[in-house]
Amino acid sequence: MANLDIKVREAELVDLELILAFISQKSEFDGVPHLLQATADKLKQTLFVESPLVRVLLAEVGDTAVGFAMFYASYSSLLAQPCLWLDDLFVQSHFRGMGVGTALLKSLAKIAESTNCGRMEWTVNTGNAPGIAFYQKQGARLLQNIRVCRMDGDGIGLLAGK
Repeated sequence: MANLDIKVREAELVDLELILAFISQKSEFDGVPHLLQATADKLKQTLFVESPLVRVLLAEVGDTAVGFAMFYASYSSLLAQPCLWLDDLFVQSHFRGMGVGTALLKSLAKIAESTNCGRMEWTVNTGNAPGIAFYQKQGARLLQNIRVCRMDGDGIGLLAGK
């Protein structure tokens, strides 16, 4: 593992295009670039408002951002505590295995601990063996008894009676 000086910081409005670029890179990595609908304007309306719906951490080596984590608060009724949901974690390929992902997860864990979160949760693609191994190395458990349910815009509209 390289001995990099990794700095993790909260994203700011000036980082909007960078965040969009990372989301685009992640969609390519996930093999779903055709699903990308994020725009700078949409991100601005959710990230940089009085009560943001989501937050972003950027991992930098030198003055260059090389990875990001997008997350938000969730809640567990069973724990009666807030939780932290990691929506995206992405590190550029030439910086993987050098501690960048670990630095992002550690920063998220500090945020979760400081806000009394009962747990951190996220999904990982079943075909992403390196990602699964990385998360398990960090101490994450893969839950076998839970499946993700998803309803997209059209399905939401139908269910809502539109």
